[in-house]
Amino acid sequence: MHRPFRAGALAPAALAPAMLALSVLALAVLVLLPAAASASSRQLSILQDERVLVLGANDPEGAMAEAKALGVDVVRAFVIWDRVTPRSHSEERPERFDAGDPDSPGYDWRVYDAFVERARRHRLKVFLTLSPPLPRWASEEPGRCPHFIGGYRDLGKSCYWKPKAKEFGQFAQAVARRYRGRVSMYSIWNEPNLEHYLYPQLRASTAGPVDVAAKRYRRLWYQGWSAIARHDPALYGKVLFGEVAAISSPIDTLYAALCLDPEGRPFTGRMRRMQGCVAPRRLPIGGIAVHPYNKDATGTVFERPFTTDSLPMSALYRVHDLAERAARLGRIPRSGRDVYVTEFGFQSSPPDRELGLNPTVHARTLNESERLFARDPRVKSVAQFELYDEPDVDVINSGLHYVGGRLKPAWRAYRMPLVVSRAAGGAVEVWGRVRPAPGRARPTIVATRPGGRFRRVRRPLTNRSGIFRVIVRRPGAQRLRYQLRWRDRSGEQLRSRVARAGRPIRYQPERSTE
Repeated sequence: MHRPFRAGALAPAALAPAMLALSVLALAVLVLLPAAASASSRQLSILQDERVLVLGANDPEGAMAEAKALGVDVVRAFVIWDRVTPRSHSEERPERFDAGDPDSPGYDWRVYDAFVERARRHRLKVFLTLSPPLPRWASEEPGRCPHFIGGYRDLGKSCYWKPKAKEFGQFAQAVARRYRGRVSMYSIWNEPNLEHYLYPQLRASTAGPVDVAAKRYRRLWYQGWSAIARHDPALYGKVLFGEVAAISSPIDTLYAALCLDPEGRPFTGRMRRMQGCVAPRRLPIGGIAVHPYNKDATGTVFERPFTTDSLPMSALYRVHDLAERAARLGRIPRSGRDVYVTEFGFQSSPPDRELGLNPTVHARTLNESERLFARDPRVKSVAQFELYDEPDVDVINSGLHYVGGRLKPAWRAYRMPLVVSRAAGGAVEVWGRVRPAPGRARPTIVATRPGGRFRRVRRPLTNRSGIFRVIVRRPGAQRLRYQLRWRDRSGEQLRSRVARAGRPIRYQPERSTE
């Protein structure tokens, strides 16, 4: 979703004096819930911003420090194949170039060396996605680069046409050798279900359409994983699979890449041979990576999916069904069934006045999506795509800053998420996270009636990820406004957005086709 895509902090409220604490006990009777079996108690927070954190716009050092202060755990970057290799627009591989040796003359790692070192200085983990476009000399048919999509030449001189899996494995070997011990997690390719990034996608045959992109992705993934496992063995089980976009049949692509048909059954007959699945190997994946954007990176957490094989956030349960089948059939290890949200966000208006959410709704929806992911124990990471908006309004603008640097309300919402949901009997669930907290914390929940003053309700103890969930039971609980407050080590009091009770948040079934 980093491609071109088209088809001031909030004012703090007054804090109640400490002498009101006893009288405030009448506000609510609280029950602090234990961690539920249906909730995730540990989710990594991933941040990605190629323009700022990798390419150096908007003070990358300051941005990395800001990421740490916001409570980010992991920074993600694309290691783009044709960016680091020599003569990437030539159809002839350079003579005497050893693609598996990171020190081979011609390789240029400068932007990634700087990125990895900045992350180290700020005690952030590094997550690298080995990504297209590819050098033309690494294509099986370099004369087809660049190819056409919908009548337009794709992304200038970039190449996505039939990458050679063995050449990719050598590239992965060079990356693993150069950054051994400094990377916490890898994934292979970006959005292989989109023709923008892996082409061709389908080939017609008398037995039906062959998903040649999924077939090729399987080979690319295995070659990349083999190189990483061999040269950085600590990451043997930490190479993610998929990185699929929410649109363009991601479920079909994942199934086919695992040698399963669209119904999750092993390929048979001629299709088994054409899909390269005569003797399918078990892929030792570390988990399945997804980009569960809504259409146009907008909408809400309550939108139902319109198709049966898309992956918007409300339909993330579909990955669990796929992973269970794949593990049962021996295509992946059971440890590989976890889901990683590795790229995600919502557009705001401004800057996108056509598609974006207004700033207040943008902040609320960002929190609601995180509450949805937190309910799922198989979701092991959440992601924020972009720290800053892009200068070009026609690309995804889901940052926490406007392009000029001014904070969006979403900045505060991301730092301390807060969601209040209606519960049975007039009660409310208050869910939140103190993202910057270094372990367990005791934030303060405050609440007010319209026109009143905020008063303390409870000081819950978070888990080690800074997450808590409590139930507030009292007459009128659903009409109160809530805020979360926490004082960091410097003594600064951090405040969440103000939240009102809304609908319970859960995955949504697909729309009826009747």
